[in-house]
Amino acid sequence: MQRILFLLTIILFTSCSKKENSTFTLQGKINNSENKYIILQQESDIERKVSKLIDTIKLDEYGNFEYALNDESHYYTLVLNENENIPLAIAKDQQITIENINSKSLVTGSKDTDLLNAYEKLRKESLERLVNSIRKKITAENKSENPNPKTIDSLGKLELKNYDLHLAELNTFIKDKMGTSIAIYPTSLRWKDNNIKFFDSLTTAFETAHPDLAISKKLREKVTRLQQTAVGGKVPGIVMTAANKDTVSLFSITEKYTLIDFWASWCGPCRRESDILNKLYEKYKDKGFTIYGVSLDTNEKQWTNAMAKDHRIWANVSSLQGFETPAAYNFAVTALPMNYLIDSKGIIIAKDLHAEELEKLVDQVMAN
Repeated sequence: MQRILFLLTIILFTSCSKKENSTFTLQGKINNSENKYIILQQESDIERKVSKLIDTIKLDEYGNFEYALNDESHYYTLVLNENENIPLAIAKDQQITIENINSKSLVTGSKDTDLLNAYEKLRKESLERLVNSIRKKITAENKSENPNPKTIDSLGKLELKNYDLHLAELNTFIKDKMGTSIAIYPTSLRWKDNNIKFFDSLTTAFETAHPDLAISKKLREKVTRLQQTAVGGKVPGIVMTAANKDTVSLFSITEKYTLIDFWASWCGPCRRESDILNKLYEKYKDKGFTIYGVSLDTNEKQWTNAMAKDHRIWANVSSLQGFETPAAYNFAVTALPMNYLIDSKGIIIAKDLHAEELEKLVDQVMAN
């Protein structure tokens, strides 16, 4: 799709030169580019993956370019080709220089982009150290001659715990380094409601510093969704399609308690949780408890095969849109696994509980 957009853009739009009253400028050099144009787009909705085309920028015969834009501070992407982008957090009056050599980019003149790049560097390092390293151990154990279920289970729990530690490291960076930088906006993709007070105060400070920016509204919307889907809130409705093409509404389920389980076939922790879900379902399905599974798969065969293999026989729905699934947006789900335990009125009584914690809570509420 990006390649199609790239080619169509070149055909339909012409490069802009200097604009009067520009709010920021871009200049630089793209070495060894096979294209005569690069594309500037604004990332207007990062969770829904909606980008707004701003313009095409013409490269001269040596790959040099110069561009000025009269637009608001925002998170932008400079698209070099169908496989390579340069993220830019741009604030007013910044004069940005970009040099791209052998697919390595150096961006100067934007403190906000510097902060974004530092955040991304930390994110990748932290994810590798805390999460991916555990996933590799799980994969190795699964491939061993005699996989140990207890070892895999223990590593799975550590992976979930470490992911929260990973997010905590990112939040500490935001708190200590970012202030009210434009770079805050792309970090909101990983905000969770276990730190709502911090994100609320962060957004309030951002709104005060940037009262008229579209980003301010997006950040406030994110905080509002986190608040609405926190414990004590009432869940939004879900109406989606099951594998047999029947439409299944969340609110058509009238059990005392329903576990809304966001998962996907490719999510290792989700799949490892299947045994506990099966145990709870079999134990309480005739006593007022059920599960409503929402798959964030994009491949129907992989989704249905995973359901069959894991014996997920409760209500399961998917729009096959991945994280662009509307329900994922409404519930502020940006990582898996994620679940919500609701009562018959749709009130959230617990969320994001797994393994023994989940089993213990369901046992408790069903006993009561």
